[in-house]
Amino acid sequence: MTEYRFARPEEDMEVLDFINFVFSQAARPHDFAQLIPKVYAHPGFAKLHAVAVEDGRIRGTIAMLPVAVHAGGETLRCGYIGSVSVHPRFRGKGYMKELMAMQIAEAKRQGFDFMSLGGQRQRYQYFGFIRYGDTVHFFLNQSNARHALPKETPFTFAPAQECHAEAIAALHEKQALYCERPRLLDALRTYGGVPYVILNGEEISGYLVAMGDQITELCLSRESDLPAVMAAWMREHKNCQVSCGGEMTQRIQGLAAFAETYSIQPSAMIKVLNWENVLRAAMRMRPLPDGERVIQIENAGVFRLKVENGAAEAVPCQSRPDYLWTEAQAVEALFSPLQAQAVPDPVLRSWLPLTLDIPVADQF
Repeated sequence: MTEYRFARPEEDMEVLDFINFVFSQAARPHDFAQLIPKVYAHPGFAKLHAVAVEDGRIRGTIAMLPVAVHAGGETLRCGYIGSVSVHPRFRGKGYMKELMAMQIAEAKRQGFDFMSLGGQRQRYQYFGFIRYGDTVHFFLNQSNARHALPKETPFTFAPAQECHAEAIAALHEKQALYCERPRLLDALRTYGGVPYVILNGEEISGYLVAMGDQITELCLSRESDLPAVMAAWMREHKNCQVSCGGEMTQRIQGLAAFAETYSIQPSAMIKVLNWENVLRAAMRMRPLPDGERVIQIENAGVFRLKVENGAAEAVPCQSRPDYLWTEAQAVEALFSPLQAQAVPDPVLRSWLPLTLDIPVADQF
């Protein structure tokens, strides 16, 4: 008989050994204590995991990491799903269905505003997760650096140390969207990220996180420094990819001025639990033109989305809706960069896609 429960505090090492085994069997060797040190390099992580137990041994697990997301002046609570794993000899027993139901119920119990995860699209659509987000990836090469970036630059890079944490946190928390990071440097090292401080002499002018040739996070004290910072980085890199969220309008314009090309991709998958809170935060993420529309989301309610004199709001109402959507349709209509291009409504099209994301360093 299968027992479904949350892992106990004394099961830290059993949980860690299990997920290391399953992921290592499926792909390359995994060491989650190094891969996600903000969680697995510290004791007490077992409680995040719903587990399926047979004959006293873990046969499947799904974890959920609470993440506090500051977006548009609001604080949203997200449950990020990760470490989804089933023992290869015990698949097909329905573990995932039961464990995911446990975590969704737990997210609702804790009052989370939304849940997020990465993974195969159809697998997680069964549980109500839909692709969302508009991450922009810019691609630079040496020709871009030679012809479009400054020849002289004062900036250098140094590996981030604990003594830099306070300055990094101050820069991080000035962004339009950021997540709370109790273990800051460990968070920046998620998935093998390597954090650097950007120095102008002895002054810290920003920081970045690199994964090989990709910069997954770049924060500057002065956005006008972007070309000179990228010139310094390209001295040591043949090619570079810089990723940023759709809310970073000034950054996007800056990179578009010299990057070779770019792509826009959804960032993850989302299941919205509190539509009012999520819509209000997303509407306030960047400046939007004035307008008003009423939407009805099946099983969630009717909401007035309104921007007046630059002030955005999203509130429940009793008005007749302009649009009636299922929850999946609402995510695709409001948060998909692809669907936004096809919207015939000029007011909605001027707002979309609404932007919301979980940075790589805060994913699980």
